[in-house]
Amino acid sequence: MLAHFIHRISKRKSKPFLTINCAAIPEELLESELFGYSKGAFTGANKTGKRGLIESADGGTVFLDEIGEISLALQAKLLQVIQDKQFIPVGGSEMKKVDIRIVAATNQNLIEMVNDKRFREDLFYRLNVIDIQLPPLRERKEDIIPLTYNFLNKFNERYHENKVISEECLNLLIHYSWPGNVRQLENLIERLVLISDSVILMSDLPEMITENVEQVTQIDLPTSLDKALDETKRILIRKSYQTYKSSRKVAKDLSISQTKASALIREYCEDLMNK
Repeated sequence: MLAHFIHRISKRKSKPFLTINCAAIPEELLESELFGYSKGAFTGANKTGKRGLIESADGGTVFLDEIGEISLALQAKLLQVIQDKQFIPVGGSEMKKVDIRIVAATNQNLIEMVNDKRFREDLFYRLNVIDIQLPPLRERKEDIIPLTYNFLNKFNERYHENKVISEECLNLLIHYSWPGNVRQLENLIERLVLISDSVILMSDLPEMITENVEQVTQIDLPTSLDKALDETKRILIRKSYQTYKSSRKVAKDLSISQTKASALIREYCEDLMNK
């Protein structure tokens, strides 16, 4: 989603955005998927050859997910594309020119892989022009409620529903560890919209989540509805203020009056106001 957003706000937005999961394709096929192949390159190849992802995205953006999974040989070929903007398809002899932006992602420690000689140092530094660290969802709990409402609106609209979620359920979601990150949250909300009654309750949540947070919620979950509402309010107002830095914009973001937004900012964001 972040890679697609980068493409949409760039000068390349009218050109293709193509993505490939490097871990999902066998190594022997990944090279031909990326760089294409010439006719007769190997047994079973298309008689006319095939354009690869990189050539198809000329002028646009290629998103390489799980970049740490590619072989050293393929890393060398990718480095040539980045440095020289050219490559040779599998089984070919003609050099092809391309102009692409590469966005790469990984959950591995590439610096350790470089030290272990499993990832080329020169490729790492050519890719690492701008480094964006995306923390797991469990480390940015203030995002859970906004994301939940975003997905709730999305699936309500898709399935022509008008489901709402209880405060008790929201607080449980905040305390869950989310090993599957945002995708797991999105899939959960879609499920809840489909199976719940008009109000999504804790009883609608799968055991995988309720059992995982049982120990935590006994310690950390607010002991009253007032405290739960206060915590939700605090998270929302701090998140909005960190983004907009203006009571007028916060009021618009949260659909409240500017007077109320100003009061909430003074109550919950004093430490942020001094920064």
